[in-house]
Amino acid sequence: MQKINKVFIALLAGLPAVAMAHPGHEFPELGFLSGFFHPFTGLDHMSMAVGLGVLLYNAKQRWQLTGLLGLAFSLMLGFIVGTQNWLASSAAEYGIVASLLFLAYTLWRKQESLLPMATVSLAVFHGMAHGTELSGHGHWAALMLGMVSAMAILYAAGLGLGALLQRFLPQQGRKIVAALVALVGFIGLA
Repeated sequence: MQKINKVFIALLAGLPAVAMAHPGHEFPELGFLSGFFHPFTGLDHMSMAVGLGVLLYNAKQRWQLTGLLGLAFSLMLGFIVGTQNWLASSAAEYGIVASLLFLAYTLWRKQESLLPMATVSLAVFHGMAHGTELSGHGHWAALMLGMVSAMAILYAAGLGLGALLQRFLPQQGRKIVAALVALVGFIGLA
């Protein structure tokens, strides 16, 4: 039993590396492909986009589209801020943690109005992180397009997950996602 506890603790200790300082920065010269694959290599970006899709699944269809457009705009704005180094990169990392914790709170509360749109605006920090990490080698427009495309796919996956949760776990589904998103956020604090 003690060996299992040690393995569990070792796995938990390694989670911050998976959540925040994740791979996907190795080949920024690939442009679109590097930007596209980057969100799939980190739990922080996946949690944000999928969680946002789950959050907005129950909203009216126009809010789902508004959520997607808002996510894309926030990511692009953040990417530009990151490429220009207008804020310290640590601001992006703390902003990512804040966005995940706020998203978890919003999922838990089952808020259908202002909070989801505020959550969309916090995606700017995810764009900042991408801009800071990936743009140093040029190809920033292709990197940004790849990132936005991947996050849109993850958002659509979140809408699909929201449909499944509504059907099979209507009372607890969003709270489970909220807990998982919060866990990723707390790991980011480590």
